[in-house]
Amino acid sequence: MKICIAGGGLAGLSLGYHLRNSEIDFKLLEKNERVGGLLRSEKIEGYTFDAGGSHILFSKNEDVLNEMVNLVGNVVMHRRRTFIFYRNQFIKYPFENGIFMLSPEERFEILEDFVRNLMRDKKKPENLRELFLYLFGEKITEKYLGPYNEKIWKRNLEDVVLGWGEDRIPTPPVEDVLKAAVGIETEGYLHQLRFFYPLDGGIESLAKAVAGKIVNRIETSTPVEKISVRENGIEVNGETYDYMVSTIPLPELGRIVGGEIRNLSSTLDYNSVTVVGLGVRGKVPDYHWVYVPRKDIIFHRIAFLSNYSPNMAPPGKSTIIAEISHRPGDTVKNPVDEVVEGLAKMGIDIEVEVEKVWVNNYAYVVTDKNYFSTLPKLREKLEEMRILTLGRHGNWEYINMDAVWQRAKDMAQRVGRLE
Repeated sequence: MKICIAGGGLAGLSLGYHLRNSEIDFKLLEKNERVGGLLRSEKIEGYTFDAGGSHILFSKNEDVLNEMVNLVGNVVMHRRRTFIFYRNQFIKYPFENGIFMLSPEERFEILEDFVRNLMRDKKKPENLRELFLYLFGEKITEKYLGPYNEKIWKRNLEDVVLGWGEDRIPTPPVEDVLKAAVGIETEGYLHQLRFFYPLDGGIESLAKAVAGKIVNRIETSTPVEKISVRENGIEVNGETYDYMVSTIPLPELGRIVGGEIRNLSSTLDYNSVTVVGLGVRGKVPDYHWVYVPRKDIIFHRIAFLSNYSPNMAPPGKSTIIAEISHRPGDTVKNPVDEVVEGLAKMGIDIEVEVEKVWVNNYAYVVTDKNYFSTLPKLREKLEEMRILTLGRHGNWEYINMDAVWQRAKDMAQRVGRLE
């Protein structure tokens, strides 16, 4: 059995890792000079930035978490210090656990609505806005969940249909909301409460660790340019394989394959993210990351990477990344100035030493109304060509790193059963 793995992000690397001791012959092709995908880190004048956005090591699955942590080796363990910049103050995340920090009047307003929502007859939610109303009621939706998610998705939340992984949304136990409303501190989203991060090298340390186990199977600077179906096989760049496992974003794969695959994949919707990295003098607030629903601040999330690991910045200095969601093809004007201005609105004044901007074209998969009719057809047509799909953008699903790792493990078992 001979397999081509297309793409050297976490999905492709993880699949290679899980196949490394099998009898399956595989080759991993990566178009860039180095592997990693969104797990890219860059060191500039002593500051280390995660160019693909803020990533941490956490999981409900202890086996998956341990595998990733052990591969990295030297890690820092944290108890999450995460906030929401709500109106003009920092509220503990998740919002429903942080309402004890609001005024008594606003706590009562939220609690009354939440309790009434529990007693209300409700239909099964079909889109993201309906899901928020179903779980949290009108007040939490209007105050935080609606504005923040509209900022990420850049769409009406009624147009984002369910089925994309709504388990990523923390569902609050009723008693937690009641406690928070009367001033008793609680914790939510517990499987993320403890997380790990590489001591050195940023999040790319994970990609490097995985790649190091299969380095002789990787070809970098090798884009997939031509795919042809052959009898009982598939030809990639002129070489014949039994199967191809593609982690290439589906619209990009469609452009390579052409025909009906191109037509189907061109209808898939997604958002891009611009990441702004700032190396600054002095210290920043003792937070890990902050969610920002306010419309007058350009970024939706800010992360203080030097609080993830002290080695992310020179002594006495700090590393910051800001994430700005936008439609594909849109350009963020003056992103550095906008981020500095946004931080000032949050009461964080900084003196910038180093700055850099990265644009990640494929970031958030958007499940619009065509998603569930298009994707099964697309995957079926690809499998007829002996192309299997894997990863957030390769399989077009909104998942975290731990889910990517587990799906790669499952794919390795599936590939082992193929003939």
